[in-house]
Amino acid sequence: MSFFIRILKWINIIRALFHDEYRNISYHTNIVVSYLPEKSETATRSENNASDDVGHELISGLTQLLILLILKHGPQHGYELANRLEPIYCRRLSPGTIYPLLQRMESKEYIQSTTMIISGRKRKTYVSTRFGRIAMNNAQKNLQSILKIQISSIDSDAPGIELLKSLAQFRILLILDQSPLHGYELVEKLDDYFGQKIALGTIYPSLHRLVEKNYIVSKSKWDGDRERKVYELTNLGRTALRKSHQEITQIAEDTIFEM
Repeated sequence: MSFFIRILKWINIIRALFHDEYRNISYHTNIVVSYLPEKSETATRSENNASDDVGHELISGLTQLLILLILKHGPQHGYELANRLEPIYCRRLSPGTIYPLLQRMESKEYIQSTTMIISGRKRKTYVSTRFGRIAMNNAQKNLQSILKIQISSIDSDAPGIELLKSLAQFRILLILDQSPLHGYELVEKLDDYFGQKIALGTIYPSLHRLVEKNYIVSKSKWDGDRERKVYELTNLGRTALRKSHQEITQIAEDTIFEM
């Protein structure tokens, strides 16, 4: 009998979980739309606990460029690179993160590695190549254009430009700092200001993540019978933008490691 009681308890738990999950999904014209938390749900928690880490994750995709900046000053092995990057990200990059990055950079001929015996142990030492230094300079120049919200003079296919593809969230915050916009307007502004279209498949997931972090809020506005989501920067989003802007400026000017 106790077996059946336990089964009934589990059924009730599953029903409750399903009910909570169902409330997090909205339906509009037969399309399932992921639930985006509004400001009121997260503002107290996020804005009252804003720390020095706010905005750091917006530059997390610039690790390859940071590695090139470090190697500009001389050879390093993986452990030393992790030590130099730790204060930038306020956390230590795991070997499972940094070594695949180094392998990709080596496959692109941005860096070269040599194996050395140090204290009886094999260690790979990495140096930047001429091609890597060209990529680094291109990326830094393009960063300066992004910070000024203007079209870069560098070809989008030039070496090093692909190192900045992860800056979609930062670019979105730069644009929304000027005025609230809906998704399609953001696409147009990003193209106008940066001369580079960011795919909708990148923009909307980026918007979703920014809402989750309470950097922006989404508000529904109606154009006739058509609903549009308008995105607006929050105070926490402005703090994140300001801090990441400072760090990206230091990367563009090669002063990030002089702190």
